[in-house]
Amino acid sequence: MIQGNWYPKDSSAEYAAELFLEGKKFIFYHENEPLQQGDAELLVFSDRIGNIPRKITLPDGSLFSTKDNDAIDAWLSISRHKAFRANYLFLLESRWRWVVTSLVVTIAFVFVTIFWGLPWTSKKAAYIIPSEASQVLSDNTLKLLDKILFEPSNLSAEQQLDLTQHFVEKLLPADSNDFSYTLHFRHMPSSSSDDSSDDGAANAFALPSGVVVVTDGLVNMVNNQEELDAILLHEIGHVVHRHSLRQLLQSSALTLVLIMITGDASVIEEWTLALPAFLLETNYSREFESEADRYAFQRMTELGIDPLHFAHILARITLDASSDDKKADAEQENMLRYLSSHPPSPERIEQAKLFSEHFRQLRQLRQLRQRKD
Repeated sequence: MIQGNWYPKDSSAEYAAELFLEGKKFIFYHENEPLQQGDAELLVFSDRIGNIPRKITLPDGSLFSTKDNDAIDAWLSISRHKAFRANYLFLLESRWRWVVTSLVVTIAFVFVTIFWGLPWTSKKAAYIIPSEASQVLSDNTLKLLDKILFEPSNLSAEQQLDLTQHFVEKLLPADSNDFSYTLHFRHMPSSSSDDSSDDGAANAFALPSGVVVVTDGLVNMVNNQEELDAILLHEIGHVVHRHSLRQLLQSSALTLVLIMITGDASVIEEWTLALPAFLLETNYSREFESEADRYAFQRMTELGIDPLHFAHILARITLDASSDDKKADAEQENMLRYLSSHPPSPERIEQAKLFSEHFRQLRQLRQLRQRKD
């Protein structure tokens, strides 16, 4: 017999009462008189929360409250009442080993989601975003950068035309239909306040639609066309593998979920006014940089360009960036964080040298075959 208090329906009165549970039946007593009885499945049990009194709603709508939670739980376990399923949560919370296990499982789930789930899902979503949305995003980003950071290029119109023709005729991949590749030239003031050079900072970056921007400083820094080609192919690699979109989606989980569930990427277009500012603070992951590097090395090999040129120009960019960083103030460094997406990396230079060795070996083999023929 379970002791407790009874609250009649539509009344604030409280009476001592008892509830008898056996098998699939119940009998409810008040002053030793049975007031209700019948099928126990008609009883509605509240969830157990610690030692807070349990509330049981009787078939007539009245309420029975009891502190004897253990007796209720024991009967629920034996009778397999539908309320027993909800009791599992309390059982988990009341046992330390289950709490620790649940904590470990939760941490593992979050870890897997962040390090594998989000990258995998963002990659899938990046390939279903329509080209129109990528174009709007890229256009608005470039407009914002022109307003707050860039100045018109000081390169001559003839030089810009020659570099653009070379970019289109030689460097673009054969399967470039998904992107609207265009080459833009800008002057980016150096972060060094006492720099007497008119070249400005040396940099390059790519936007999702295929827009590739090169600064005057980079064009004037290269020793030959091959070095500039190496940088441009690296940026094309970011476009081909949709790195900027994937990085953006990984940081925008809500948008990513909406795209994957609905298959409608139009939500991206609604963010195009805010996303350029977000992109300014985005850095490519180490994985994305390595993937773009490999793309550049493979394309350079196909085009007959020694990947060693990539190592040479990257080493000079690294040296130039290190010099500027010592002089730049904190505000300028934050603004340039996106554009400085190519961190100094001796490992990347070593990879370029390894690909260069492979390139030279292939060239020697071709020369030997030509001599035999």
